[in-house]
Amino acid sequence: MSNQSVFKDDFKNPHAMGYFSLLKTASWIEIQIKEALKPYDLTHPQLNVLSVLARNYPEPMDAKTIKESLVVASPDVTRLLDRLVKKGYINRQTCPSNRRKIDITATKEGMDFFYKVHCEAKEAVGNYFETAISENEAKQLYRILGKMKF
Repeated sequence: MSNQSVFKDDFKNPHAMGYFSLLKTASWIEIQIKEALKPYDLTHPQLNVLSVLARNYPEPMDAKTIKESLVVASPDVTRLLDRLVKKGYINRQTCPSNRRKIDITATKEGMDFFYKVHCEAKEAVGNYFETAISENEAKQLYRILGKMKF
């Protein structure tokens, strides 16, 4: 079978169709969130950092743990944190029990801002797809996507 035939067959193959649909949907989601965050001068990775800190609030976290917890991968967490410090949404301070460790926490303003913006981003994608798929379909989607992690 030629490469050309394989390529043409991809558009009849349910696995290929699922793959292309997943990529297109992921791109659509990213665009929706980017547009929702634009008025707030916030990026999706910055929102993701605030989300990680909100789940742990008021306890501090270190940069390594934050990076490992991110849903939206960001290679340069340090610069991401710098921007959030500048905006007043997070604080960085030396850990009292380990001077080599830096504790990172969300500020009160950062938490208030996060909850407001999180709701906007959530609405931008149909409240986590609640407007498009049933709870059972959401569970199936979660299960299927979980199987795809290698």
